[in-house]
Amino acid sequence: MTMTTTRTRWRRVALSGWLVLALCGGAAVTRALASEVRTPSRTLSAEERILLGRAAAQAEPHWRRRSMHSFPGDSWSQDDDFGASERGWVMQEARRRDVPVTEVFDAIDTELRSGPVTPPRKATASPCKPRPFYD
Repeated sequence: MTMTTTRTRWRRVALSGWLVLALCGGAAVTRALASEVRTPSRTLSAEERILLGRAAAQAEPHWRRRSMHSFPGDSWSQDDDFGASERGWVMQEARRRDVPVTEVFDAIDTELRSGPVTPPRKATASPCKPRPFYD
């Protein structure tokens, strides 16, 4: 094989790669443009906001206990795990009620700030810091 043949072959391979990349990109853009965005059909009423806020407040001690059990002595990971539990609950409620997720989070926030926050509830987050060790 000569050097010219090898270069020609590699050019074809490179062009084929670029062509595949362009086709995949085009397919992704086409699918994104053709996709249908479903918007929630309604918003929460004032009564539903109050009920959801209270329901989250009742579930919060369980989420906190579970997080403390899963991550003893690591407040950052406890808060992170708690946030994951809360987010899962919020997503379920938003889907079940066909409302935006932000509506449910707003209901929780309104209830949390409606009075003094007593432990185990928190209206703050643990500072973000790296762990001193990694397993």
